[in-house]
Amino acid sequence: MNPRVIAHPANLQGRDFIVGDLHGHPDVLRRLMDHVAFDYDLDRLFSVGDLVDRGPNSAGALDLLEAPWFYPVLGNHDAMLLATLNLGHLREMRREEAQRTATRNGGWDWFRHYRMDEEQCERWRSALSQVPLVRIVDAENTAPAGRFQVLHAELAAEREDGVAVCWNGRHSRRGHASRWLEPHQVIGYDATGTWEDHLLWGRSLRYALSHENPIVPAALSRTYVGHTITPPREGRLLQVAGHVFLDTGAAHLDQAERYRDQGLTLFCHQEQQGWMATATDMEGVTLGNAPAI
Repeated sequence: MNPRVIAHPANLQGRDFIVGDLHGHPDVLRRLMDHVAFDYDLDRLFSVGDLVDRGPNSAGALDLLEAPWFYPVLGNHDAMLLATLNLGHLREMRREEAQRTATRNGGWDWFRHYRMDEEQCERWRSALSQVPLVRIVDAENTAPAGRFQVLHAELAAEREDGVAVCWNGRHSRRGHASRWLEPHQVIGYDATGTWEDHLLWGRSLRYALSHENPIVPAALSRTYVGHTITPPREGRLLQVAGHVFLDTGAAHLDQAERYRDQGLTLFCHQEQQGWMATATDMEGVTLGNAPAI
């Protein structure tokens, strides 16, 4: 069973980087890491999840799980792969559901080549089973840029009166286990789900921003997320309610003619700046201001 939350101390010797949804492009990540002179002994690399599907090398992206400097959270595509790897442990109805979902989202395209390799599948299943939903770096009084957290989708929920933050660091810790299973309508999941589903699939914030006069919750501590493709505008990443959206479209790197402004983003928390690698170039990105409401 996946641990839900893992806490980390401040990195007092190196830098902390966070990478957006990788979607099978470990080669592009390595290009970014070379660009920032990533120190494999001192720096840490956090991932907002979705290592697999859509890109050319999902298996290579999963190899990162063995790296001691790599700290991922589970994305919805990773969760779909894990469900597929756990087919033998699921009831028949759940097996069929997991297979259909993975196929719709591009997972079967690459995984079918490995499905008979029991040793490899067991390695992936074991590794993904240890990936948490949230990572928290408690560094308020020690790191220059303060505390931050990493997860895949969002920490906000839709209510009748708009959008309100219904989750925070206190809820994610021990003693609040019932909160994880609290049922509610999850926008993006398009069904009633739990907070586990919400952290993997939720799009309440992005849904709110698509409406006139949106109601947006007060900012949390810095929260790095992916899940919803959000290319930077004029070199600025979307930042709202403490959430920084790092999925800048790596899933479309193989369609450069159509998606020239999209790519894979690597952001440095201490330096408060990042870099996006497109199919042909690399550009600097910074944090944008929260949308006016």
